[in-house]
Amino acid sequence: MSAYSNSHAIAHLTMAYRLKAHESISQGVQRIAYEQIDKALAQLLGQTDDSQEEAVHDARKRLKQLRALVRLVRDEIGSQTYHQENNCFRDAGRLLSDVRDAQVAIETLDDLTEHFAKIISANGFKEVRQALEARSQSISERVLAEKNAQDDAIRMIKEARKRVKHWSIKSNDWSTIQSSLQRVYKRGDKGLNCAVKQPSVETFHDWRKRVKYLWYHLLILKLVWPDLMDQMASETKQLADYLGDDHDLAMLRQLLKQEPKLARDRTQLDALLGLIDRRRLQLQQSAQFLGRRIYAEKPGVFVERIGVYWQVWRSELEQPIPAQK
Repeated sequence: MSAYSNSHAIAHLTMAYRLKAHESISQGVQRIAYEQIDKALAQLLGQTDDSQEEAVHDARKRLKQLRALVRLVRDEIGSQTYHQENNCFRDAGRLLSDVRDAQVAIETLDDLTEHFAKIISANGFKEVRQALEARSQSISERVLAEKNAQDDAIRMIKEARKRVKHWSIKSNDWSTIQSSLQRVYKRGDKGLNCAVKQPSVETFHDWRKRVKYLWYHLLILKLVWPDLMDQMASETKQLADYLGDDHDLAMLRQLLKQEPKLARDRTQLDALLGLIDRRRLQLQQSAQFLGRRIYAEKPGVFVERIGVYWQVWRSELEQPIPAQK
């Protein structure tokens, strides 16, 4: 993904997905939760101009953002509430995953073809793409046309919305989120080490999940130092994209091996699998280099640094700089 795309994605998210000045952490967290829940429901209820596939994709992103939100305040809201909401948003997203995964397979093939445009023709894997499109259409009809999975997801999200007002966040200082942010950063650092020492689809995918939580938390904390947090969020988003593209390619490879009818030409299949492996190696190497920069600090040092930014930001809000005459 280009730097422009990263910046655009971050700008779109942070219009609402961040703590604002002059609101308590409790107010901010509940506001963000209501906004993300309402946007997810609007998509699933057909209240936007998006296609069904686009609506499902956007709704699932909102659910992931909600999981990151409750993770940031998990120590404050308590283990029971955290696990209830995290599991709710996770399970609602899984009900919609088949539709999105089928579409991702097509997009992944398109991205791969574009990346290797100099060595393969635009229609080099035309038959495979057509087979993937037919498969995606079939899955969409089964999951969305019947409405069962979508209705269940809507019900779960509506029930979660009713519970938001009961989230108990009493403190309003850095300690409210300090331990959670440190935990997320530490697990991301551990994920990097595991992926380097024991590279596999599972270790890289697990690392990606940890990276995305860190990205979302940096977005939420944007205003503690906007320019710097934007840059940190952009780099973390890029890392998540490297790892996400790698995982999508791994899933496409697995799909092609499990369903031979998607690529009946053996020569074409071997060529496609070779390009997938080549691109995955590139992405994994890029992720490791960038990851070492992002996770260069010890978790305690990283969180202490962000905590200083937080304290300065809060002090500035309480004692604004007088306007110049």
